[in-house]
Amino acid sequence: MPRYISTTLSYATVTVTTAISYAAAINDRVLCTAGGITITLPVSTSLTVGDTVQIIDVAGASGGSNITVARNGANIQGQAQDLTIDSNNASPVLIYTGATYGWVIAGS
Repeated sequence: MPRYISTTLSYATVTVTTAISYAAAINDRVLCTAGGITITLPVSTSLTVGDTVQIIDVAGASGGSNITVARNGANIQGQAQDLTIDSNNASPVLIYTGATYGWVIAGS
């Protein structure tokens, strides 16, 4: 069974607040209090379809100092590239969909 954040974003989640680079775990909700940091997604070999990570720019800093989401071996949106969050107060929810598309942005 996939591990996921529910529609209320409260089931089985771990909320982490950080102003420094951080290695996310499955079901993490990462509250970024600074820009210019890297959030590394869980390693691709440990993923199950439906796993979820949410990254929230709570400081509204990513427009001027980007947050990088490191893919850690899995694609993001079908591309072998890291994701750059460059819009203040963005809060993408990433869901792992399998090897082809990898992490897909499902909402914010």
